[in-house]
Amino acid sequence: MSDIEESLKRITSHSGVMGVAVLDDAGKLARYSLPQELAEKYGEQIFMLQSIARTAVRDVDPQNDLSYFRVDTKRFEILVAPFWGEVKYGVTGAVKEKGYTLFVLQRKPGQT
Repeated sequence: MSDIEESLKRITSHSGVMGVAVLDDAGKLARYSLPQELAEKYGEQIFMLQSIARTAVRDVDPQNDLSYFRVDTKRFEILVAPFWGEVKYGVTGAVKEKGYTLFVLQRKPGQT
């Protein structure tokens, strides 16, 4: 089992965690432990929300970046952690920013 799989398994073992999903830099599901339909619905919205939040942070201070945020609803908490970095491609060493977004859907205490 890879380090990523072990980390996802560890996260999902926490009390109240319904599941996790990882989105690629295009917002597509890369891995998920939620039911696929739920992961796709939340994934699409979370990806748009993190893009807006990241833009807001960087517009205020271009040297800063979004590292984590939490969405608190009546029934759930959604924990979102985007990761970005530069990746070199091919023999030319062209650099492109690549990233992924991890989100965790967690029940609030007392919710079923």
